[in-house]
Amino acid sequence: MCLLAALCASPCGAVNTPNSITLEWTATGDDARTGSASLYDLRYSSSQVGADTLAWWNAASSATGLPAPSPAGQTDSATVTSLIPETTYYFILRSYDDGGNSSGYSNVASATTGAEFPETQPGCEVPASPPTQFHAVVDSGDVVLSWAPSGDPLSTALHVWRASGSGSLTLLTTLTDLSRTGYRDTTVRQGRTYRYRATWADSCGDGPATSSVWVNIPASSTTPSAATSAPAPALHAYPNPSTDAVHFVVHVEGSSEQLVHIRLYDLTGRVIADIANGAFPAGDTVVSWPRISSRGDRVAPGYYESIGTVGLASVRERLILLP
Repeated sequence: MCLLAALCASPCGAVNTPNSITLEWTATGDDARTGSASLYDLRYSSSQVGADTLAWWNAASSATGLPAPSPAGQTDSATVTSLIPETTYYFILRSYDDGGNSSGYSNVASATTGAEFPETQPGCEVPASPPTQFHAVVDSGDVVLSWAPSGDPLSTALHVWRASGSGSLTLLTTLTDLSRTGYRDTTVRQGRTYRYRATWADSCGDGPATSSVWVNIPASSTTPSAATSAPAPALHAYPNPSTDAVHFVVHVEGSSEQLVHIRLYDLTGRVIADIANGAFPAGDTVVSWPRISSRGDRVAPGYYESIGTVGLASVRERLILLP
């Protein structure tokens, strides 16, 4: 019978990221304190472990990518990924021997994922409060965001940030008209889940961020006819128009990776920059382009085309760069 392990979530020497937590524990044997166990089962949840540990265990998520157990007494570790930033998680570990016998429950370890936004540099003043009344709703297939006006005299812009699923945030848009209290995100896709946050900002950086708001875009409830059906777009860019960096969302259909090759052209057909080149996993991948040409120059304002292939599909997206 395996012994239960002593579980420790960072800080135990490891640093948590906004989307991951690293845990360590002492390996146990398959026969008391000798030999090696056969496998681990690590489960986690943002809900605290109550009096009914079994109910919590059955409802918790199972961690993947766990190591094979080391000989008893050695230290094993695992990093749990795809977590929500600035959220406290609770963990319990069990081990099993080659006969299928399980240990009891380990101690409960807890840790909080890191912040998504870096701390302000000393001597640099930014808005002191996050936007209030920040909401997101689905409207006609788009996401409509709303917030209350800023009362902070340092605010010169509103930054809207977006992530696909549990991925990392990227800047969706910068709004300098502080009288605005809404924004329509038209670049979302059906059947996807998005996470939004917002910050007031000035020339020094971003102030505190709102809590995350989650929106699920329903899949279409209607089935288009063969004459009108078309594959979902595999490429879109935002913000568009843009005054600075542009983020390209590359979508790979199916369950396996595909080769992606995308270049940016001006209207004369001249290659301006390579946007993406390589094997991309299934789902959405965000590629950030810093508005720098292949020669290292800032790309001039104008109309451009991002053209390429995702797997066997051809993709194209018109891009407008502003001064």
